[in-house]
Amino acid sequence: MMSWHGYSGKILRVNLTDNKFSIEELNLKDVQSFIGGFGMNCKLAADHLKPKTEALSSDNKIIIGAGPLVGTLTPGSSRIVGTCKFPATGAIAHVCGSMSFGMHLKHSGFDHLIISGAAERPVFLSVQDEHFELLDAGNLWGKDIMETTDQVKDKFGDCGVIAIGKAGENLVKSALTLIDKTSTFGRGGLGAVMGFKNLKAIMVKGTKGTEIARPKEFNALFRKLYDRIRNWPHRKDLHKLGMLRGTPVGALLGAQGRKDKAKHASERTYVRKLKKRRIACPSCPLGDKDVLEIKEGDFSGLINYTSSVINPFFMLLLDDLNTYNEAVKGFDLISRHGLDSLTITALLDFCTELFERGILTEDLTGMKWRRDYATLSRMIEMIANREGFGNILADGWKKLAERYEDIEKDMPVIKGLDVVFDPRMLRMGTMEFEQVVNPKGAHVASGGSPTYLSPGGSLDKFRTHFNRMGIPESAMGGLYKPPIKEMGIHVGRLTRYSEDWYSVLTSLGVCARAHVNRFYGLESVTAFYNAVTGFDSSPDELRLAAERSWNLLKILNAREGFSRVDDEFPQVWFEPKQFGKIQLKLQNFYGGVEITPEIAVQMLDDYYEERGWSKETGLPTKEKVSSLGLEWLLK
Repeated sequence: MMSWHGYSGKILRVNLTDNKFSIEELNLKDVQSFIGGFGMNCKLAADHLKPKTEALSSDNKIIIGAGPLVGTLTPGSSRIVGTCKFPATGAIAHVCGSMSFGMHLKHSGFDHLIISGAAERPVFLSVQDEHFELLDAGNLWGKDIMETTDQVKDKFGDCGVIAIGKAGENLVKSALTLIDKTSTFGRGGLGAVMGFKNLKAIMVKGTKGTEIARPKEFNALFRKLYDRIRNWPHRKDLHKLGMLRGTPVGALLGAQGRKDKAKHASERTYVRKLKKRRIACPSCPLGDKDVLEIKEGDFSGLINYTSSVINPFFMLLLDDLNTYNEAVKGFDLISRHGLDSLTITALLDFCTELFERGILTEDLTGMKWRRDYATLSRMIEMIANREGFGNILADGWKKLAERYEDIEKDMPVIKGLDVVFDPRMLRMGTMEFEQVVNPKGAHVASGGSPTYLSPGGSLDKFRTHFNRMGIPESAMGGLYKPPIKEMGIHVGRLTRYSEDWYSVLTSLGVCARAHVNRFYGLESVTAFYNAVTGFDSSPDELRLAAERSWNLLKILNAREGFSRVDDEFPQVWFEPKQFGKIQLKLQNFYGGVEITPEIAVQMLDDYYEERGWSKETGLPTKEKVSSLGLEWLLK
């Protein structure tokens, strides 16, 4: 038997229908081809998930994986990956989360969980080292995520918990889960998949630790990076303001998004009052998660856990609420039920516009619709419980479009998921463009790159970031040749390398958030990987494994029927967005060039070309598949 380092070397398979468990050995060849985490989840999905499986069925598999750096002291390495077919989109996709679940999974002796079938009655999965069982969850069914997690932790002590709320139980198609009450996990409907399977929660508790192949080498790498992070001059600001500092979302909620700097300053002051304490994932020396407490006024005494203080402030984008307390309370209701705050705010904001246009009425919805907290809280409850008009919204954007004619063109939606980053507000960077080409659709993750900062930045400075990400020298020229010279940087081509860089981090288990991954480069993560595992992989081998994994994910979705026709810019992006007294148009990253439908098509063409995919189909060619060693898929 092989002696594993970094990896636990085992996969736990759970059949909920038969209440059976089995353990499989991790395959060394697969590890070398796909690294772990995200990459190995894609390989396991290819092996175990049949094409055209219904998302809400016992045949759908939930695959949860932790990369080889998870469970070690590598800074910021607590990231886990979940893969399944998602009900909101019909795509096979991945989601990421953090907190303590990955550490406990690895310390229990497993790199991956594969959960299949469906239980007859509510259960929760308990994994304690190599002791695992399905326990009755009848007393937990109907409870919110906070109550569920608290009861599980009261019973088992220090452990990692993934739990669903009422939205998951009632199969709301956008329902997600929370890890340890804090980290979102499952945008696109993982909560509903668990709900269909009668799986209320997953608990892991590990005591074994993770063995490191070269401890001295690892310690030297760790100490150097840890000291660098500790001495980062912006670390204190991050602790005070979290994601409100130095991100596009911060800018959106700040001087741009909240109409004036004075109000933004007031929000920053309120954040300081609201925060009860800062919390961090295991191994993270920064900490971007918060425990919030309302100390006075309405809802006084409310305590909320959030993966970033930015989340409740998304509620303010509705521009409906009278107080910050209402925003936090609204976010707390969403979290407890296991709803997606991004989807709920987008849906309700869109419905408000439909009311103002006369498309929705009180007779159709059964309630008076106002821009206030009462409407917000009532609709949250109606969606989570599938009551009345909430039952339509529980089935998502597609159901709403089917119900009311001629509204689909106005929806801020890509592949069934609502847009997170509107390029009219933030301009067209990789995060904005990648929402279109990602198999999952609109999301928060994988297109991270220098364009995630704020619009602008010199081209020379970009090259430093490109080198850090491991972009080959042979590709550099194309990145500086956009469809129109004045655009400055070619976001379409750059997105390919942003996805590959994200795939490396997510396969290893390193947090992809900008304030963590800014301290890493392809060279340094390769050094950590080799020190932990004892391998002698090169940066090029990790980059190739990431490319192989992304192509595999794309191929899995080609089997589901997705192609270029689904990589479509929302029509509403090409319409000016009224913002106060100004109109915002779809522009390139640097501004000054309006992106027309024709330029958008060219950006897509160039993205496919950079990936080595067919421009006609938007899918990997046979030549690309063969070059990546994925010929077995063609059979």
